[in-house]
Amino acid sequence: MNFAHKLLEPLFEQIKASDSIGSIHVCRGNWTKKEETLLSGSYDKLGKFFDGIDVEMLTLEFSTPRAGEISSLFENNDLADKITLGLGVVNPRSDEVENPDTIVKSAEEALKFLPPERVWLNPDCGFATFSSRSLNTYDVIGKKMDAMVEASQRLRSKYC
Repeated sequence: MNFAHKLLEPLFEQIKASDSIGSIHVCRGNWTKKEETLLSGSYDKLGKFFDGIDVEMLTLEFSTPRAGEISSLFENNDLADKITLGLGVVNPRSDEVENPDTIVKSAEEALKFLPPERVWLNPDCGFATFSSRSLNTYDVIGKKMDAMVEASQRLRSKYC
């Protein structure tokens, strides 16, 4: 982790100097739809690492139970005081379209730690698209995005 920190810190200094938003994404894998094959674990073990890097946004997977609870991200660190969370709320590896109610519930869990302006809804890992193959069809991707947009509208009307 020290090696990663030494590599990333100068990069984020440059990003900050350019008036852009720097973000770190932690990926557990996108090569298969078999959830049991992909990596798992909560973010509590990375909290100190994230806390030690001067980055504005963390874009993290949270649409699958493999990621653990959102609360684990905020254990034993000061992240709630400094980061924006790109909250992964739709699973690109699943054909099942998330219910907007489920997305809202996930976002409200994050709102226990962060103000609304620092919670952004994202699909986990984009949509896990590779140049020669996608893990999902454009039809499913569109429906997942529609669900995420509907959830964001509900959240904005309630919290903003």
